[in-house]
Amino acid sequence: MPLANQQPPRLQDGICLRAAQSQDAKHLAAVFVSAWRHSYRGIVPEENLRSLDENEIADWLEKLIGSTSSTTTAAESAHHDVLGFCRHGPDPEDAGRGHIFSLYVAPAASGRGLGSYLLAHALADLERRHLDPVTIWVFEQNERARRLYTGFGFFPDATRRVEAEYGAEEIRLCRLGERAT
Repeated sequence: MPLANQQPPRLQDGICLRAAQSQDAKHLAAVFVSAWRHSYRGIVPEENLRSLDENEIADWLEKLIGSTSSTTTAAESAHHDVLGFCRHGPDPEDAGRGHIFSLYVAPAASGRGLGSYLLAHALADLERRHLDPVTIWVFEQNERARRLYTGFGFFPDATRRVEAEYGAEEIRLCRLGERAT
């Protein structure tokens, strides 16, 4: 993750990655809601998707951004539009492991490699911090996300859950780092 005085890394079309700040919360919430409604239709009950409230999610994300327990990276266009974000840090179940808490790209910006870039950035940061293996929860029916994570070396570790607020089967994926191999 670049420090405040370093130039953030740039991707195609002038897109850059930078540390998310509290004033980004409403933009991150817009990405979150649009990504959920686009990607999880048919996976998460429609009622859950309709009930997503950007203001509530912005408040929640603002607290997460201010937390020292995770890092939130925003992907920003050359015109300063937030196009996606990734939150990562120590796994809450095992502080020696890394965890990807969330990875979302606005539907209008998807398909250009931005999710891969955000994920690679998070994995590099977790590796620098010697947090491995790395875990992530993904909806079992989310084939597109599963392909992305598989391409980065993640595999199902046979752990499953259904959280009441989502109402859909999730599987945990794991990626072994150098320390774990």
